[in-house]
Amino acid sequence: MVRRRLPSSTYYTPAGESEWSRETFGEQSVAVLSGGYRNPIEMARHVAARCGSHQPFFVMDVAAIERRLEVLRSTLPLIRPNYSIACNADPVLARVLSNNLDVNFEVATSGELELTCLHSEPSRIIFCSQLLTRKGIKNAVQAGCGTFVVENEKQMNDVMNASADAQMFLAVCLPYSSGEVPFGCSIDELVEILDMAHLLGANLTGIYLELGVRATLDDYITAIHDARSIIDTASTKFLDLRHISLGNLVIPTGTDGSVNNNSISFCETINRAVSELFDDHIDFSANIGRFLVTNAFTLCTNVIGKRALNAKYITNDDFDDGVGYLYQTNDGIYGSFGCKLMDINPQCKPLNGEETFDGSNQLYLGAVLGPILDGCDVAQRLTRCRQLRVGEWLVWEKMGAFTIPVDGEHHVPPVYYYSGKECWQKLIHKDEQRRSPSPSVNDDIGSDGEGGYASSCEDQDAEMMLEPLVEDLNEF
Repeated sequence: MVRRRLPSSTYYTPAGESEWSRETFGEQSVAVLSGGYRNPIEMARHVAARCGSHQPFFVMDVAAIERRLEVLRSTLPLIRPNYSIACNADPVLARVLSNNLDVNFEVATSGELELTCLHSEPSRIIFCSQLLTRKGIKNAVQAGCGTFVVENEKQMNDVMNASADAQMFLAVCLPYSSGEVPFGCSIDELVEILDMAHLLGANLTGIYLELGVRATLDDYITAIHDARSIIDTASTKFLDLRHISLGNLVIPTGTDGSVNNNSISFCETINRAVSELFDDHIDFSANIGRFLVTNAFTLCTNVIGKRALNAKYITNDDFDDGVGYLYQTNDGIYGSFGCKLMDINPQCKPLNGEETFDGSNQLYLGAVLGPILDGCDVAQRLTRCRQLRVGEWLVWEKMGAFTIPVDGEHHVPPVYYYSGKECWQKLIHKDEQRRSPSPSVNDDIGSDGEGGYASSCEDQDAEMMLEPLVEDLNEF
């Protein structure tokens, strides 16, 4: 059962400057700001000063998703982007992504499937679960999903029994995969499963290679070469595999999450390997959820408790003399900071960083604990900042990935949405095109509405050089 977010009329972004307006996107309220890009910390300060509550909240730069998609289209044109709903189940995010027809969705549960079907056609959904059951397959087929990722002969049979026409991707676990839980058949089992797929007449059309979040560029290049070998092996079994998914593709970014030269070099190397080894009839895709959403969301929490103690008990270092502080905040590991389980390390700072404590800016060692105060509920193990007050706001940037689930036991903070005016107009135009009963046949709604993949938020040349692109994208 999908936990539906309340329409943000119940917590709409407070009015700001006279040039701002409040618009609606789906059921959600979005603050449309004059001018272009607005720093999320500025928006967080604006909301914190006017929301009338000390409860945690997110701010989301809606246009940031479109900007990241533009980066992918410019730098990684040979890889089709997939998005896993498990990465972030925010409804506005899902709607923005659904308006880009080059984006497919990966779901693993019935709840994720239900949410995705609210915004996207079932034909764009890939059911990919490490616990694929007959009930899950049946529900997906009934919803109209036609693509499944399978690991073995049994799952292949289950999908065929549920839908004779369903496409299947075979998950293959490569020896150098860094995933903590192996996903897919082993290389030793591969030939036998391909033989069985041919005997059963299975509609096996691709392979799925999950390398894990710690995979390096060398791992991805090796996987692309191994994919070539797997495709060739399948062809000897009379199987026409024409799709390759690289699973979770972790694109490197700067320490602030910005696109930099390392990002561009990474993408160029992937593109070069794909173009050298495969012709145009092989389609590549990858799950790029982290890259899309990380910088779009900023979390604010409130300090609800504080205790002074010797700094050496915080750092576990006898050489750290002086006083340190334990702070308690009102969100933790059982809420938004569950992202720590996915190799994400949130970092906080005072939202109003220019303020002092009793006229002093002296820095102190500290730790930030969650509201439960058990041994696991630690939001940040070690911090160094000026002394904080109870009731003061903390801001956590780059909190888009694995912070908003489809469902869960704990309350999800409200999200306050905003966008620059120019980007907003283009987002709305794309949304209206996407949901029009009779869109123009010539419109490429997955790009800028005029064909091709030119920028939807900036009037940039679609054939921009990569070096100027790096300079322009540092704000992302």
